[in-house]
Amino acid sequence: MLDQAETLRTLVRDKVYFSGPVPHPPNFYTVAVTSGKGGVGKTTIAVNLALLLSKAGRRVRLVDADFGLSNAEVLMGMNPKRSLNDVLRGGIDPWDAWTDGPGGIKLLSSGSGLEEMANIDGTIGVTLINHVLQTASDGDVVIIDTAPGINDSVISLLTFADEVMVVTSPEPTSITDSYAVMKVLINKNPAANITLIANSCTSPSQATCVADGLNNICRKFLGRSFQRYEYLPDDASVGWAIRTQKPLAISNNHSAIGPWLRKIAIKMDDRIRKQGAQIEPLAELVVA
Repeated sequence: MLDQAETLRTLVRDKVYFSGPVPHPPNFYTVAVTSGKGGVGKTTIAVNLALLLSKAGRRVRLVDADFGLSNAEVLMGMNPKRSLNDVLRGGIDPWDAWTDGPGGIKLLSSGSGLEEMANIDGTIGVTLINHVLQTASDGDVVIIDTAPGINDSVISLLTFADEVMVVTSPEPTSITDSYAVMKVLINKNPAANITLIANSCTSPSQATCVADGLNNICRKFLGRSFQRYEYLPDDASVGWAIRTQKPLAISNNHSAIGPWLRKIAIKMDDRIRKQGAQIEPLAELVVA
């Protein structure tokens, strides 16, 4: 059972790493959700989009790639018994690293409060994720919740994603750090497919202001920008969902942010189908 884990340990020991994007079937779609700084709602968005797509019928895998500080499981009230650390140590086969989560999703945890994972070499961490992703199935949607910032492991994850969602808030520090993420990513992968998520905005017009400002800066200094942007309102129910560990996608259909999250999920699902999968639209995602 542990043949694959032994192979991984050999790769790590001999420093032979995967290079380039993770090989995957034609209908495999990977979305990396990232941010320049912490505390802007990145994990909340990743969790809720995963749950919305799964609830509507997609096969969804959620990867918490914040090594040693996984929070996706906390937001969903989960306590996974397996993590990437177990794969690294050879305790389990990569096929068994996934944990069944609410709404039918499968979660891959990188562990919480594990010093070994928190201090892991970034290249080894990405190798681990690449290795476990080989166990996904054709047609799966994989949502990767990265750590905030622009370290090598984060950028490596972003470069092989089919789509990158950069989450920002209207705060100047968040906007500045979001530009930094896009700058490093575009320099690494000029063809990156980027969606900007303007989160915690007081109105759609504020989101437009944030997006326009970033778009102008990106085009002036980088020669290109993100492909699209989305708005999410400031909503007190998000804090309630975090405190109660009950994601809004499965607990509260009347929140202000709910319809906007569904709109993002609908548009993302359309891009997934256009990627090549001949799948009918998910009617359950239609916003009431």
